[in-house]
Amino acid sequence: MDPLSILVLGVVQGITEWLPVSSKTIDSFIYLKFFNGDPNLVLYVLLYLHLGTLLAAAIYFRKQIIELTKGGWAFVFSRGKETGSVKRETLLFYIFALAGTGILAVPLLLIQKRYLPNLDANLIFVLMGAGLLATAALLYSQRGKVRNRPGAEAGWLDGLMTGLMQGLSVIPGVSRSGSATSALVWRGFDPASTFELAFILSIPTVLIAEVIFNYALGAAGGSFPAMDGLALASCSFVVGFLTIDALLRVARKVDLSLVAAVFGLLMIAAGLMQIS
Repeated sequence: MDPLSILVLGVVQGITEWLPVSSKTIDSFIYLKFFNGDPNLVLYVLLYLHLGTLLAAAIYFRKQIIELTKGGWAFVFSRGKETGSVKRETLLFYIFALAGTGILAVPLLLIQKRYLPNLDANLIFVLMGAGLLATAALLYSQRGKVRNRPGAEAGWLDGLMTGLMQGLSVIPGVSRSGSATSALVWRGFDPASTFELAFILSIPTVLIAEVIFNYALGAAGGSFPAMDGLALASCSFVVGFLTIDALLRVARKVDLSLVAAVFGLLMIAAGLMQIS
């Protein structure tokens, strides 16, 4: 890959990862449409880009992650009797959220792996655009909801509902953060808690779904230079780490449903023009 494409993709990933506009969809669109990328290498590109922002999120939320890890170990070795300084309900939130994500995401992902490669690339862009419109609808549904529950009240049922919604994000165009935050908003959590819960949950989710599961099932065919991957990850990490705090503040306060809708319509239009 040339330096310009690496830089652009790293910047785009580092910004869009923190906004509910499906970073993987926008990354794929730019890589394929603007840089004429190899479709066989899309998953490699997404893998390295997500590794960078995954590391940025892990560093940003490091205190919460350390506490959750300690609590998780205590929970396992005490057979559920001890959780350290973390509330048992908080651990159950994340456990059930990951389980709920897997219940819905795994079969959807397997269906995608079977049928998507047989579709015309431009039709896939149309599907991605439709997914972004669905994301816009989810974001719009958050308007006017009563949001006063603190994150400390999160429990297993909140986690299960959030996980099931997050599982929809494997559908092209559907934003992971948009679907997860929508579930938390519907459950009444305040803005700060909504984004903290959703983005801490994103760390194991991205690691399992985007990196391990997606790579193992789909990143076959073609080879990808390790130095290009390192450059993509480094760029997305730097931009992501520098922007995460400011963009999470923006996402808490600004309704981005119109942004997602505009991206979706543009993607549908681009796909339809090529099909016709």
